[in-house]
Amino acid sequence: MEENIIPWSGQVVTVQKKAIKNIYLKVLPPEGRILLSVPKGCSRREIEAILERRRAWLLERQRLIRAHANTPAKRQYVSGEKIPVWGTPCELVVREVPGNKARVARKGDRVLLMVPGYATREQRRQVINDWYRHQLECVVARERSRLESLVGKSAAEWRFRDMHTRWGTCNVRARRVWLSIHLAKQHPEALRYVAIHELTHLWEANHGPEFKARMDRYYPRWREVKKLLRMEADFE
Repeated sequence: MEENIIPWSGQVVTVQKKAIKNIYLKVLPPEGRILLSVPKGCSRREIEAILERRRAWLLERQRLIRAHANTPAKRQYVSGEKIPVWGTPCELVVREVPGNKARVARKGDRVLLMVPGYATREQRRQVINDWYRHQLECVVARERSRLESLVGKSAAEWRFRDMHTRWGTCNVRARRVWLSIHLAKQHPEALRYVAIHELTHLWEANHGPEFKARMDRYYPRWREVKKLLRMEADFE
């Protein structure tokens, strides 16, 4: 692999030339560094043309990443804080309970977190995240057959985990879909978009024209929802 740094739009871009066929463009947190991977024969003029074509996306992505890096302090999971549930801000109410059991219940626009008095901030966060996981599991169990019928592919397994940078992944060989538990914070359409996206990878492994054409067919609003999800990202 050959790696160089080139100037672009008042900043520098890291360019990696590899033995690959496709072009990969990333904006990396926390400072928004741009990383461009291209085939070995790609010229400087071609590289600059790629960056210019994606200028608007690159600058907007940098803005979002830098804004996220400057977000307020982490939640403390105490009474009065707001936590999102399926796109709705809910007031968190923490109640101490005897023993060592913890549970969560939603009542309208309030979420009751019942924990022992000794529970730390991280333990309270884990209880809430376990509840998010359960919320996601229930919705996927109800909707998966409909989503799989829409795409025409079935996952052998759906799994859920606390992912901090991605909304979902798909192991094509194992036909296993992973979803971020933080999708339970977003509007239900976000889950629909990510689930269809990952199932579509069972047809197309990469994000090329064929993949996008299928996404247009299965979920025409995917670009709009993808943009909203990027803006509302909450992996706390």
